[in-house]
Amino acid sequence: MWIVVYLYVFLLSMTLSLVLTPIARRIAGRAGMLDLPGGRKPHQRPIPLFGGAAVFGAVSIALLLNSALVFLASRCGACAPLIRPSLAVYLSGACSVFPKLAVILIGGFIIFCIGLWDDVTDLTPRVKLLGQLLVAISIVCLDIRATVFIPNYYFSAAVSIAWIVVVTNAFNLLDNMDGLCAGVALVASGVFLGISTSREQYFISVMLLVFAGSLLGFLRYNFHPATIFMGDAGSMFIGYFVAVMTIMQTYYSPAEGEPLAVLMPLVILAVPLYDTLSVIAIRISRGESIFTSDRRHFSHRLVALGMSQRGAVCFIYLVTLATGLSAMLLPRVGWGGGMIVFAQTILIILVIAILEYFGGGTPFNNTHNH
Repeated sequence: MWIVVYLYVFLLSMTLSLVLTPIARRIAGRAGMLDLPGGRKPHQRPIPLFGGAAVFGAVSIALLLNSALVFLASRCGACAPLIRPSLAVYLSGACSVFPKLAVILIGGFIIFCIGLWDDVTDLTPRVKLLGQLLVAISIVCLDIRATVFIPNYYFSAAVSIAWIVVVTNAFNLLDNMDGLCAGVALVASGVFLGISTSREQYFISVMLLVFAGSLLGFLRYNFHPATIFMGDAGSMFIGYFVAVMTIMQTYYSPAEGEPLAVLMPLVILAVPLYDTLSVIAIRISRGESIFTSDRRHFSHRLVALGMSQRGAVCFIYLVTLATGLSAMLLPRVGWGGGMIVFAQTILIILVIAILEYFGGGTPFNNTHNH
């Protein structure tokens, strides 16, 4: 029965995204909210810059609509005969997560607004970072945080805040080529969904399916050649949502007894995290601001090697899937198997570094803008 529920929420959010994205594109065009060509930008014509509203809108509407249906079903006696007994037992539990859902959506709305403000007025990076920090701190103060083996609230809070800010910015920086940010988030969400469904974490599974459906619907218009961009509003919201879902998910089970499982998010998101950290390291090594825009990302170097934009983006999808699938083994293998998974992830990152070297010179010494 859960398969029907999962399929329903996925198709609902995808349909909402497919409908909302053209509307957002039309609004952006009429409001003059366009990403103009020139400089390091590869597109040759103005592209509407309001796609993040479609992704955020599809996620929010789908979650709020279904929350309302669950609430009515739990309060309306006349609805009881219409609900399968196998699902009715979960109604009270579903209602109990409404406060957390509200916190997540409010935080996402604030992140979306910060990104939209940046799209319209070009905020300074420090203002964006401050806004992200305030949202992350608020989320953690409302008890949405990672649980770690060190039984210290402040350590757990610090790790959670840092994770939300880092992942939010990682996906923000990943939005450097058509379909890249949304596609990588879709692949990663699919892997996290596999974990949550295998552990019967229904709330997380539904959230991830709504998110994945919204991303897939948006990719219909954002894959190269894109007819709409998500902007910072979209990429920051996507990063925020991935970060929050990962800290809410449970990876370690005492029955399995494999503590390395808590490192699954690091392995699944190894590619976007590496891309972010490597680009920042390059900028620091060259005496540039870490907030400088450039074309030194993995995707740009793949294109420099001769790949098309579509080919480069699909290649990164596959690499992300490769690290993600190996991460799913961590709860099922011992320390020896875990070391093999980490070694494989490092080797994949080394392959990326080699491709970066041949795609534009030594990253730390002779990097070119293409």
